[in-house]
Amino acid sequence: MTKPTALLTAEDILPNAVFLERRPRLEREVIRNKEARRVALGPNLTFLFENKVTLGWQIQEMCRVEQISAPEAVKHELDTYNALLPGPNELTATLLVEYEEAGERDRMLAKLLGLQNHVRLEIEGQEPVQAAFDAEQYNMKRISSVQFVRFALLPGQVDALCDLRRRATLVCDHSAYAARCELTGAARGALVEDLLAGR
Repeated sequence: MTKPTALLTAEDILPNAVFLERRPRLEREVIRNKEARRVALGPNLTFLFENKVTLGWQIQEMCRVEQISAPEAVKHELDTYNALLPGPNELTATLLVEYEEAGERDRMLAKLLGLQNHVRLEIEGQEPVQAAFDAEQYNMKRISSVQFVRFALLPGQVDALCDLRRRATLVCDHSAYAARCELTGAARGALVEDLLAGR
């Protein structure tokens, strides 16, 4: 894992009282930020690409809900979420495996064993970028419905992703779930913005 160039610090986290006062405005901003970084890969896999805004919001919400204010407790949240920030030439995402009916969800979480070997980002003219999954989110019987994934890009792949004339496509080719989604519009722009910010 590559260390992020700019970590969230205690100075980035508002005191709970100040956050509550500003929360409606900040929530509108983070919703816009998240929507631009939400990518559906077929009907049941959703990628939520992360950056300092999305992860900073999660820390603020955790501190608000759990009434966390002690510096050492805030530091623990910072350490936890900073580990999810993308490093240079990286994209990171929370991957949700979404099935509304509980029985179907349980069946699919078992059928999707090995998913970590079947998700990639294809950029026209480049070698595919294999998604790296967090090994704690799956075992020999089933996977978790929430996964954390990284896409580590080579400099040439970053340049190709920034070239909007080239297609970029998220792919899953698992035997129990096959889907493709071309990155276009707001999502592509948001991911390029995050990659360039990390350089």
